[in-house]
Amino acid sequence: MNNFKKIGLTALAGSLVAVSANAVELSVSGETTVSYVTNTTKGSTHGGQTIGTSTGITFSGSGELENGWTISSSNILNDGDANALSSSQLNMTMGSMGTVTFAKLAGTNVNAIDDVTPKVAEEAWDGAAGSVLQGIGGSTNSGAVAYKSPSYDLMGLGVSFGVDYDPAAGATGSDHDAVATKTATQGSGMGAVIKVTHDSGLTLGYGQEEVSSNSGNDAEATNQTAYALYTMGPVSLGYQGYFLDTGVAPKAGDTGGTADYSGDAVGIAFNVNDQISVGYQKVSEDKEDIGGVVGANREIKSLAAAYSSGGMTVSIQQTDTDNSTMTSTASDEVNVEAVQVTLSFAF
Repeated sequence: MNNFKKIGLTALAGSLVAVSANAVELSVSGETTVSYVTNTTKGSTHGGQTIGTSTGITFSGSGELENGWTISSSNILNDGDANALSSSQLNMTMGSMGTVTFAKLAGTNVNAIDDVTPKVAEEAWDGAAGSVLQGIGGSTNSGAVAYKSPSYDLMGLGVSFGVDYDPAAGATGSDHDAVATKTATQGSGMGAVIKVTHDSGLTLGYGQEEVSSNSGNDAEATNQTAYALYTMGPVSLGYQGYFLDTGVAPKAGDTGGTADYSGDAVGIAFNVNDQISVGYQKVSEDKEDIGGVVGANREIKSLAAAYSSGGMTVSIQQTDTDNSTMTSTASDEVNVEAVQVTLSFAF
């Protein structure tokens, strides 16, 4: 996105934790999107077509302190989001010591790798009924603090890591002088990631999120994911596996509880030239058996193409979802085919 307004300001001494900033730069950027979506559902009467629009505006500010640290803030307003604010965080970059992020909404480490496989438009699950993959790190990304290390050189490899802490997992980020209300079952949450890169274009990563019980008697969930990405010229390949342990172990004869989930995603993107790109993603996930209840499988396949010129992008994406509701009864399966044509402008 291109900044269309920048304002240079001089900060007063004593601001920003009693350390003065030399200058603060404010910028505003945005994107407007128009889309036409068709939805065909087999096994249900639902479906149809719609035209929609959304606009996101990003307000950013940054300044350098006298000790060399950088303070930056980013807030994204999106009229397509139910709460209007779709992202908000304060970053404190401490040079070679890394970055501390205070996330009111999004910006944490584990949530940043909820889907890293290559794509040229939206994620495959965006045109589906949802996916367990998109929930990774979602319980610890609001009202949280995160540390992100710089990349260290280790025998020719670039190694970095990050940790997250959310005192009220699952709760929305609160104002600076308010206390977030915890959910009925979730206590605090923690997350950790590690990433290894090589000059050959290979990237490996792992992330884990742990959510404790609020009462001490509720389930303690664990989200885990690992991925491998490889880029060679105009081609990008990726694989990501994941597992959600809901904390409720299956018991013989028990019809209650919550099933665990596992799955994987693959993606490939190819830049035909500087303007045209095509990509394919496939997500396959399993709902495990629990207490005599047979599990189920959901498969999402998405093919996309995009054309970009300046600040304009046109994309078309077709997504097919088999057994979108993950039912174990074949006669109740709902299969969905969605096609989305999008025109977006960055400003």
